[in-house]
Amino acid sequence: MTATLPELDLDPFSDEVLRDPGDYHRAVREAAPVVRVQQSEGFDLVAVGRYATVRAIFDDPGMFLNSRGGGILDLKHDENFREPGLLQENDPPGHTAIKAVMTSVISPRNLRRMRRQFQVAADELVDRLLQKKTFDAQTDFAEAYPLKVIPDAIMGVREEGRENLLRYSKFLFENMGPLTPRAKQALAEMGDVQTAIAWVRESCMRENVHEGSFGAMIWEAVDRGELTDQQAPNLVRSLIGAGIDTTIHSLANTLHLLVEHQDQWALLRELPTRGKFAYDEAFRHTSTVRQIFRTPAADTDIGGVPVREGQKIMLVLGAANRDPDHWGPTVDRFDITRDAGGHVSLGRGIHQCVGAPIARMEADVLLSTFARRVKSVEFADTPRPMLNNFLRGWDTLPVTITPA
Repeated sequence: MTATLPELDLDPFSDEVLRDPGDYHRAVREAAPVVRVQQSEGFDLVAVGRYATVRAIFDDPGMFLNSRGGGILDLKHDENFREPGLLQENDPPGHTAIKAVMTSVISPRNLRRMRRQFQVAADELVDRLLQKKTFDAQTDFAEAYPLKVIPDAIMGVREEGRENLLRYSKFLFENMGPLTPRAKQALAEMGDVQTAIAWVRESCMRENVHEGSFGAMIWEAVDRGELTDQQAPNLVRSLIGAGIDTTIHSLANTLHLLVEHQDQWALLRELPTRGKFAYDEAFRHTSTVRQIFRTPAADTDIGGVPVREGQKIMLVLGAANRDPDHWGPTVDRFDITRDAGGHVSLGRGIHQCVGAPIARMEADVLLSTFARRVKSVEFADTPRPMLNNFLRGWDTLPVTITPA
């Protein structure tokens, strides 16, 4: 017997849901394995929010395609502002060789080599923050660190124009959802996006990446015949999409949760080597990436509910990461001793975020350094949440710290 498709009178891209998605997450999770949600700007959306269902879709890339776009647009039919990514918007067999190159570039050995640079940057940043004592952690902590280490150590792009990285990344994620009035206003306020796009494209070229960086290693794969001249800049660009905004907002979310839960801050101070565990638990508890999309390659069903070929399916990552059927009765508790490595905020399987190992190392170094050198951290004013189609974070995060 085929189940009918339940409908929820909820718009996942409304300001109310973006500001506080908890009720929406519960509704999607509890209604059925797959539900239809309120249309947003003319898009017919179905959503899944149960951990087991989301995981099953990630684990079946042959049926649930990534090549047709991880955002709301279907790249088979809709125009996009850039060419599809060779990792994020590609499926096997073409994806397989590309992923092998990137896995060799972002290897444990190369990450260990980069760690010293990350540590120097973390020490310098915490020095400045201890002098300030009161600051906006969104800009001075969560943005400042990735915008230093990613261009320097990971991409190796030139110094001039680095402000374009943040503008480009914000534009990228806002465009992955519907162009609601709020999204249109946000895009209009970003300034000269075309200049940012052009700067990023130019920065990904061979002559503009620094020797020893991950970007340079990607171009070395061209010399070995593993990539073409056209593929290399696409892959360097993928590090920008994978490494800027998601890392920034996940760092801010982690610090916000540590300030809210002073017992966990005290535990991190006692065990500063748990920085990476605090980061993963924050990713689970407050999913920085709200959702991702997949597209069925053929008519199929999810939990007995039919879905048609080409129907965009929204995987509600925040709902899956708070599913008590998987995480147990303490699912709503922020607990840095939890084994949260199974969260789905960075995807899963062959399309798991390529920058995940880099982001975890960034977080481990910065949070551990911060915990060792800072005695107390408290809100200096009320934080203001950020509203974005795809990312969850903060516009402002004012804090006051005291030295250890």
